[in-house]
Amino acid sequence: MLGSEYNWLIRFSRPTHGAPRVTLVSGGLLTLAIAAFCLLCLAARAESPATAQRTDVATWSIPAMDGIIESVALDPATHRAFFGDVHNRCIWERETDGGNVVMKRFSAESDGLLGVFALKVSADGRTLWASSSALPEMKGYAAADLGRGLLAAYDLPTRKLRSTYPLPAEGRAHVLGDFILAGDGTIYATDSTAPIIWRLSRDGTRLEKWLENAQFKSLQGLVLAPDQRTMWVADYSRGLWRVDLRTATAVLLPAPDGSNLRGIDGLYATPGGLIGVQNGLNPQRIIRLVLDSTGTPTRLETILSGQPEMTDLSLGQVVGDRFQFVANSGWELFANPAATPAARPVTIIDASLR
Repeated sequence: MLGSEYNWLIRFSRPTHGAPRVTLVSGGLLTLAIAAFCLLCLAARAESPATAQRTDVATWSIPAMDGIIESVALDPATHRAFFGDVHNRCIWERETDGGNVVMKRFSAESDGLLGVFALKVSADGRTLWASSSALPEMKGYAAADLGRGLLAAYDLPTRKLRSTYPLPAEGRAHVLGDFILAGDGTIYATDSTAPIIWRLSRDGTRLEKWLENAQFKSLQGLVLAPDQRTMWVADYSRGLWRVDLRTATAVLLPAPDGSNLRGIDGLYATPGGLIGVQNGLNPQRIIRLVLDSTGTPTRLETILSGQPEMTDLSLGQVVGDRFQFVANSGWELFANPAATPAARPVTIIDASLR
């Protein structure tokens, strides 16, 4: 929309009859030429994808969703698909009935979930993990819910809640947005509101504060290196952190020349690098970060952007040489947390990583 911020360049008038008129103010032509030159300079410095976008893309959808579908988790062995819903405080499972797709609640209301964010299937395929936190966009939110969060473990063979692991009550806001399962059974979880990485030990009963750093601003997805000694953590406001698990020290990494590492939500491992869901830029996109031997990103490649379905990206999962992610999660429908939007299909995009 053309607003008053451009009055230094143009004059806008609306006659009694006919179309509105836009004219340059005195000296505006020279100013416009200078502005155009500056834009060309910026364009020359703008980031260019190191490789062309992938064309091997497929889509599928889940029907009649009226919530915020934040995550998708696929069990590679059984091909069962699960979805985390922030608004409806539940986990959905996608089933087929006579060729028709049917969405059924996997979690029970008695499980006491809050808004459901990330979902992960354990390596042995027996446990579905979920991060869950209270926020105004979930049904039934009350002021007393501020700061509540938990990890939930579901037994997949029996479809029953096995256990929950709550955050300690601290009297401040927390949002457990994402987590990673380490090879030794430890779980690390990021807090998007407080500057904390939480840890659940293999035999632990509660989440414990593992690393608090005042430099953290809005932690999101996280990835462990194959040797389990290094962790990369996306910070929505600052970029990408590299964390040494042995010393619990964090270093903010520089972005590759001409690239922007802010606005990354989900983060996933891929050979030689990382896959990121960068929904904080316009257009939203899926990226690959190529890492050097020190774990520092040296190149950013755009894997996918500009798809018409990619209106509100959220989390996903690497499955083999493909990446599947939620394309239209529905956060924008709850700008007013009390909104009651109509049910809609939610699109899952399946893109090749080759």
